[in-house]
Amino acid sequence: MSDPSYRPGDEDSPVAICTLSSADLLQAISESPIVDRVAMIGPLETENIGIERMATTLLRHPRIRWLIVCGDERRGPYQAQALHSLFADGIESDGAIAGARSRRARLPTLTPAHIDALRRQVTVREMIGEHDLDAISRAVEECRARDPGAFDQEVVLPGAEPIVVPSRPFRLKEHDPNGFFVILVDASNNRLLVEHYQNDGKLGHSIVGPDAESLCGALIEWGLLSRLDHAAYLGRELSKAELALRHSLSYRQDEPV
Repeated sequence: MSDPSYRPGDEDSPVAICTLSSADLLQAISESPIVDRVAMIGPLETENIGIERMATTLLRHPRIRWLIVCGDERRGPYQAQALHSLFADGIESDGAIAGARSRRARLPTLTPAHIDALRRQVTVREMIGEHDLDAISRAVEECRARDPGAFDQEVVLPGAEPIVVPSRPFRLKEHDPNGFFVILVDASNNRLLVEHYQNDGKLGHSIVGPDAESLCGALIEWGLLSRLDHAAYLGRELSKAELALRHSLSYRQDEPV
């Protein structure tokens, strides 16, 4: 499956379900008998990348001929309105979704020919705002009863298979000219501590914060690191330290939690 946010069901079903931004509805359908009657269930959070991923996923599954759209859209992106416009009017030559309310509703990777094929392959059944599982289940059965069979047009999609990276330890190969860091968990005060040392071993700064995100932002903002590999390293270690803090686990830098 091209998009890991989608949850698979019966690969021979002609029906897919989109729950928009309704995470509770997505979970409820996934735990109900409906999941065994549809090809896949997934969310749609954005009017650009989200719709492009959805379109690509559907085109890679020619057995899917119906898309039930239910749940609620998030204010701002207007992703349900953009999806409606996509199937109603397609896209412009620059990838903009014709008639979409959001100016960000653009699919830069797909062409009008891709979207024309999608519109021939998939029929949308709009149930926006619907959360009732019985109503959704009835719609699924009605769509299954009107199954036209697999889409018979071959569509060549852009992009390649993901690059598979083997498991390997991440080690810093060079010192950062701005110094190095020692990360500690201050459990008694429910916070993380970062000590920044100059390369001659002298302590430069002691910084405390409530979580990894806040500390990462501060370290970058204050210019305390200058290398991308050190930024990646600190992000990993601070996330581990926060995990240890939240769950009362032991933390030692450079070791698994």
